[in-house]
Amino acid sequence: MGHVVTRTVSPPAQTGNSLSKMGDRVVAAKTEALRRHYRQRSQLAPFRLAVVVTAVIVALTSKPRANLEGRGLAITLCLVVFCVGVMVFPGRRRATTETMTRFWELVAISAVSVALVFLQPHGVSELPASAAVFIAGVGLPSTLALTLGLTVTAGVGLALGVVAGAGVGTVISSLLLCAVLGATGALLRRSRLSQDRTELLLAELEEARDDQARAGAMAERASIARELHDVLAHSLSGLAIHLEGARKLALNDGASAELRSAIDSASALAKEGLVEARSAVGALRSEEPMDVERLPDLVEHFRKDFAHPVDFITVGEARTVSPEVGLALYRVVGEALTNVNRHAQGATTHVTVTWRTREVEVTVIDEGGGHGQSVADGSGWGLIGMRERVSRLGGRLVAGPSGSGWSVDVTVPA
Repeated sequence: MGHVVTRTVSPPAQTGNSLSKMGDRVVAAKTEALRRHYRQRSQLAPFRLAVVVTAVIVALTSKPRANLEGRGLAITLCLVVFCVGVMVFPGRRRATTETMTRFWELVAISAVSVALVFLQPHGVSELPASAAVFIAGVGLPSTLALTLGLTVTAGVGLALGVVAGAGVGTVISSLLLCAVLGATGALLRRSRLSQDRTELLLAELEEARDDQARAGAMAERASIARELHDVLAHSLSGLAIHLEGARKLALNDGASAELRSAIDSASALAKEGLVEARSAVGALRSEEPMDVERLPDLVEHFRKDFAHPVDFITVGEARTVSPEVGLALYRVVGEALTNVNRHAQGATTHVTVTWRTREVEVTVIDEGGGHGQSVADGSGWGLIGMRERVSRLGGRLVAGPSGSGWSVDVTVPA
């Protein structure tokens, strides 16, 4: 009789499914952990720069000086490798590289740092080595950081004690500087990772609670569906059969036209109620929630089961709404279409969803039937129930005659 026309004036936003196996809260927690890593790196940028500037000044003012000949050339090359390594490690583009890759990068930085101590033992060349230990503490797991830190510290002590012949106090102070900076870096890393794990565990806990709540809701819906099927649908099916028998008896006994018409109307209502009960059972059995996204399916249900001419139009860019808003809009459209089918059967109906910046509007308009205020009675929920549900969400509902038919207009924040 009629057909569904689904038309979108502006295509809805597309949502990928690459994160479909991971809850939104978990994704947000992991994203925040990565941002925290970048923030920590940015906060340490002044320290890195200070170390590089100090190392350059020391290399140019101490003896032997950094230059392009002999031992000075070796100092220059080590200094360049150290400065570049400190300023770019690990880098935003390398934030997710494997641990061992980062380890070998730090081995190179540490090697040139210790080399600077051997090549220029009378300067403050233990500073690059202690900075390398600090960066290892921040950027590597504790075992690798400890291994690298102890190796660098031993190298510094050997260079100062054996090559430079420094006093015990100087050697000890240099070793303490490496140890303190290494421990500080490790504590910063541990603090960041602890916060990352805490937020991730909280996100996973909330996701688990949501899953548990959804499972409970599904079990409750399944229980209600069984009751509807075993009691209501069974009773309506029996009523429809008895009314069909009554209609045949009335026809055979030559009953009045008024009686036959009343029996036919009762039989039609019983069949309609049976269809609606089965539809409700199907909706309760479905794992998909009643939401704005399922309005096309609802419209198709009325077209297919009730031969109802209806079209569906979307205006604007669709987006996700809260479960409460989605359920309310779904119920309003279902109630409005039920009323049209009951009081203006055969009337062409238009369902329009309009997306605005901070709200969504749903309009149901039929083009005929001449039904009056009885449309508000609905199928048990009615106009009053619609308004109560919408008002609790901070929205508004307007219903009334529209031309030769009736219109229901709902606007809610979204």
